[in-house]
Amino acid sequence: LLMRILVNASNLKKGGGLQVAHSFINEIIHIENYEFIILASSALMNQLEVEKLKKDNIKVLYHDTKSGFYGAITGREKTLSAIEKRINPDVVFTVFGPSYWKPKAKHLAGFAKGHYIYADSPYFTKINNSKKTKIRIKRFLHLFDLKHFNDAIVTESKNVSDRVKLLFPAKPVFTVSNTYNQVFDHPEGWDYSIKLPAINGITLLTISANYPHKNLDIIPFVIDRLKMKYPDFKFRFVITLNQEHLKGLKEEHLKNILFIGRVSINQCPFLYQQADFMFLPTLLECFSASYPEAMKMETPILTSDLPFARGICGKAAIYFDPINPDKIAETIFNTSKDFDRVSKLKLEGKDQLTNFETSRSRAKKYIEILENLHETAHSKF
Repeated sequence: LLMRILVNASNLKKGGGLQVAHSFINEIIHIENYEFIILASSALMNQLEVEKLKKDNIKVLYHDTKSGFYGAITGREKTLSAIEKRINPDVVFTVFGPSYWKPKAKHLAGFAKGHYIYADSPYFTKINNSKKTKIRIKRFLHLFDLKHFNDAIVTESKNVSDRVKLLFPAKPVFTVSNTYNQVFDHPEGWDYSIKLPAINGITLLTISANYPHKNLDIIPFVIDRLKMKYPDFKFRFVITLNQEHLKGLKEEHLKNILFIGRVSINQCPFLYQQADFMFLPTLLECFSASYPEAMKMETPILTSDLPFARGICGKAAIYFDPINPDKIAETIFNTSKDFDRVSKLKLEGKDQLTNFETSRSRAKKYIEILENLHETAHSKF
């Protein structure tokens, strides 16, 4: 009998979690000796090529799980429980928790809530008290959910696992590194439709959803400093937001920013190819796929000097103080003139990539953990 795995991605709405789920689901097409039932949110359904998933051992169901107080405290979700009762899975894998649901089967959940483990992030000095209170409430609810409705947790880096173990000392915590999407290995599937206008200068690319912790509001200040300190320096920021998403914009900033809006994963490789640097001033991450994506495409990385970034990038990035526009401007200018350093960064990136899983090996590791969970009560891990 095949082991039956319920893959719960019904709570995913945007960002990196969707990418991981998308990549994992595209890998299970190649895995025969398991039965997969995929619960996909509408956001994920929009990205999946459902035709590819028409296989005897794969079934795709659509459901949007609502996040909320009731689910986080009770673990009751009628639709999910009805589905579980009907299909009777051996294990449930919620790609990223909280799941707002307690299944009867053994349950593994992914953890990617940087806000709850990096209290020392400069992000918390930037936000007001009502935001802090909201985060505290969410943290309480989400950690309650993760503690009571899951048998094991999986994170995307050792640094995160170490911190999560302190939150849940009684729970098994596994590490399976994130990686770039397998699309990057298949140029025949790349979408070349976004051709950036030519520029006599450097292009800094940021591929990111519009989360406050990504700290993209620093960009107008960096533009001001670059123009003031290096008036002859030619540059532009290319960001995957719409203009109205960026605070603090003035008319003169628009000459140095190209807003391209949301992009699909197939459009990303060509964007990296057209950029001189990947620029990520983020203040909080468990993992950002932008790092291995940039390494894969040999696009040098400029990013925040914070523990999560150093843990993922090692020597394959140039680091700056993410809340100091002067230092960021200086880093951009100096690095763009240091051709040897740029060449070295590309080589370091190739080297650093060997530390990450591939999409295939990540999928296999997730399944190994699920097998382990199925075979053993969690007290015996």
